Amino acid sequence: MTSQPIVPNPSTPEQVTFSDSLASLRGTAASFVVIYHAFLLFKVAGLDTPQRHELNFSDPFHMLVHGLIGFFNGPAAVVLFFVLSGTVLTLSLRRSKGKGILHLAGYYVRRLFRLYPLLIAVTLFAAAMHWFFFTDTPTAAATSWMNGYFNHDPGLPETVLNAVGYSNSLNSPAWTIRTEIIASFLMPLFVVLTRRPALIVATLAVLLALMYAPLHIGHVNVYLIAFFLGALIPAYGRSVANLYFRFPKWFRYLLIACALFAGMFVQRIFRPWIHVDPSSVLVVSLAASFLVTITYYGRNEGWLASKWLVFLGDISYGLYLLHFIILFAFADLIGPFLGANASPISALAMMTLIAALTLAVTIPLATLSYHYLERPLQDLGRKYSKQIQSAGKPADRPVSSTQTVAKTL
Repeated sequence: MTSQPIVPNPSTPEQVTFSDSLASLRGTAASFVVIYHAFLLFKVAGLDTPQRHELNFSDPFHMLVHGLIGFFNGPAAVVLFFVLSGTVLTLSLRRSKGKGILHLAGYYVRRLFRLYPLLIAVTLFAAAMHWFFFTDTPTAAATSWMNGYFNHDPGLPETVLNAVGYSNSLNSPAWTIRTEIIASFLMPLFVVLTRRPALIVATLAVLLALMYAPLHIGHVNVYLIAFFLGALIPAYGRSVANLYFRFPKWFRYLLIACALFAGMFVQRIFRPWIHVDPSSVLVVSLAASFLVTITYYGRNEGWLASKWLVFLGDISYGLYLLHFIILFAFADLIGPFLGANASPISALAMMTLIAALTLAVTIPLATLSYHYLERPLQDLGRKYSKQIQSAGKPADRPVSSTQTVAKTL
């Protein structure tokens, strides 16, 4: 979900357009996460925590809510972020020159400067909002999901644990950054493991076993496969893309529709009561990998060429991390006006309004963050990375006058 510049496969002639297309996917996914969270705020026709309920065909408003949180599927958008990160980091590692420990250290320095500055800044912002803005008074019309957040004053240890990525108790979406940090550490190994088919099969087998292992590590084990699938795209995605583009247009659209439907609705239909269902994550990861593959190797056209979506892709890290705090601030301010017995239409209208207000405020904040915090520190990270990597290169020895004469002769 981070906004590291995306460089397309150098073997393709359309190098610039691919970057825009993938950034557009990232921007779309970030926006969907905001809207998804907005539609979880208030009860509609008595429906509490709709993301955990089975489809109810007896109530049209319940069906509408399920349709909205299925279409703007935040968890599926996060999986798409992870696949994109796997692709982006693989491209970054493949185009970097050098080998050895110093080369690896340079990569880790870049990731450190990419992930942590904004995480620390948003953590401090979230802690301040806990202390000075939010209260522990529940909102009558809110879902139990909404009333479960921003209801305590954090201490220094909790703030530090959030700032380093160990906890996400102050800003719930930050759990994905913990997953990104761990996956970033493993990505050099993943790139090595993509070099031979036998290694790929073995790695997929291990990651599949980890997905279903009863580990209590914040579900990191469930999502690692998304990063590895993303790492496979630059090396092996071309054959899939070539096959896809040989199909007639109507069949290509059908495949895209199937991938989107699987990504958006598989868990909503089959196992919504499970917070993180490994089988659903696997289906969504495969669907997201297909979409990233055809985007990476396809043409930059239609909505993927939108400069607005590319811009959202650039600021997506800030948009993603900041939106939850802004969303709940608006819900806390204007949510009480709904009353305890709000009509379904009023609740839906309020959530739509809060989604629009959240985007209207968070996008400018994320833009400022991108230009004045993220980019400068990314540049600083690249500078330190180059210094570290160049430290391992042998210095050029001065050429003696004898050698000069010999070369001349």
